[in-house]
Amino acid sequence: MSVASQVHGHSASRRRKLKPTLILRVRGGIGNQLFQYALGRKLALETGMKLRFDRSEYDRYFDRNYCLNHFKIDGLTATLSELSSVLWPAQAVGNTLKLCRKFYPFYQRRYIREDELLRDGVLSPVKQSAYLDGYWQNWEIPWAIQDQLRAELLLKKPMVLDRLKLMQQIKSGPSAALHVRYGDYSQSHNLQNFGLCSPGYYKGAMDFLCERVPDVTFFVFSDSPERAREVIPQQENVCFVDPLQDGKDHEDLVLMSECDHIVTANSTFSWWAAFLNRNEAKHVVAPLKWFKNPNLDDSQIVPPHWQRL
Repeated sequence: MSVASQVHGHSASRRRKLKPTLILRVRGGIGNQLFQYALGRKLALETGMKLRFDRSEYDRYFDRNYCLNHFKIDGLTATLSELSSVLWPAQAVGNTLKLCRKFYPFYQRRYIREDELLRDGVLSPVKQSAYLDGYWQNWEIPWAIQDQLRAELLLKKPMVLDRLKLMQQIKSGPSAALHVRYGDYSQSHNLQNFGLCSPGYYKGAMDFLCERVPDVTFFVFSDSPERAREVIPQQENVCFVDPLQDGKDHEDLVLMSECDHIVTANSTFSWWAAFLNRNEAKHVVAPLKWFKNPNLDDSQIVPPHWQRL
């Protein structure tokens, strides 16, 4: 037997010994990461496979931080050997992977894109080790394992003192989180796809809640507090939460979820704050139009029991 054959046989043997593994490509901000985790966790529970995360995206891009490690999640960062085993003969996402998909029919079961696994809101079964690549923004996926997710998406460490003080204020009376998203949504390409929620939307949402929740106080969370003050009326029952700029978005998300009710932006950040909210009598208000781009489908994002305005 040639040396090359021996090496190939040895590496193939090592691949066979690895326990069946789901590797999830993690990217984007915290809201995207949580949708990706929900998909991976659901499939891991259904198949009994171990769950691993490819977080290499955050080694290349610095406008987002990896956040899942702040929660009590189930799953670890994928090792190089796990990545190479599942992606073999490719080693990572890139040109080699594209060639493998083009020339090896079996590779579409090994590297699975969102449009191949999730069709018309229905997940296809996964029967072997696979690398999963997508955003998975479908409300039914997290809802299918909602108790599991709410038990796991708890912070590992206490919030900083300033947020704990605000938590006491939130808990002192009827409260509603109101999310105003600008930031990267103000960039031209994002404006074309997402757009910005209008002052009329927020006024309608506030009126909706005021009619149903006497003495409600609105806590306004925004990545652009100056612009939020231009959009939201500065009145007695409105409290603007100035961001701490400490990079702890996960704490802000959990803080929002502690409000009794929530007005979301067209943003997965406030979507997850609403999902993690444990108030059984909560009102959630979401935009009627999630995307400005008519070619983008929002029919699977917002649960039907949320109020859309």
